[in-house]
Amino acid sequence: MPRCTPALGAALSVCLLLAGQSSTLAVELPRYHDRASAEEQFVLAAASRERARELTRPSIPAPTPLPPTSPPPTPAPPPPADVVEGIASNYPGTAGYIGQATVAMPGALGGAYTGAVNGYATVCADRCARLPIVDWCQCYWGTADQRVADLSHAAWALVTDQPLSRGLVPVRVILE
Repeated sequence: MPRCTPALGAALSVCLLLAGQSSTLAVELPRYHDRASAEEQFVLAAASRERARELTRPSIPAPTPLPPTSPPPTPAPPPPADVVEGIASNYPGTAGYIGQATVAMPGALGGAYTGAVNGYATVCADRCARLPIVDWCQCYWGTADQRVADLSHAAWALVTDQPLSRGLVPVRVILE
């Protein structure tokens, strides 16, 4: 095997010989005029071996950072239809309309709080009643538990015989 000699006096030289698919590494240590102790030569040889390993390690590409995670987009609610069927809940009422038969609707169905009547909807359960829309409700919109209306206590009594404690009632809402 060919040998490498120090290029500049006491400097170490590392040679990498390539032959086909294999490689051979030969390292020659400086002799320091035979004054280097065995321990010094051992330390120099170990340092040379470590440097040779660094030179012959395969290059590993840097890991690709993962894209930031974000919650999946919420699907857009369907456009309001003239007739919507679903579940209605109840609430005590909206300020300025307490004790009156009113309805709060999800924003996607026309609900809004302006302090005034924002439109009318006919809500049907056991019977039907035309109710003013005076508020909006989040009503779990877009989830499996979504509500299509939130009835004031007075409106609940107009459309169903079920007790308020039932909490939920199936309804059909006709939007105007």
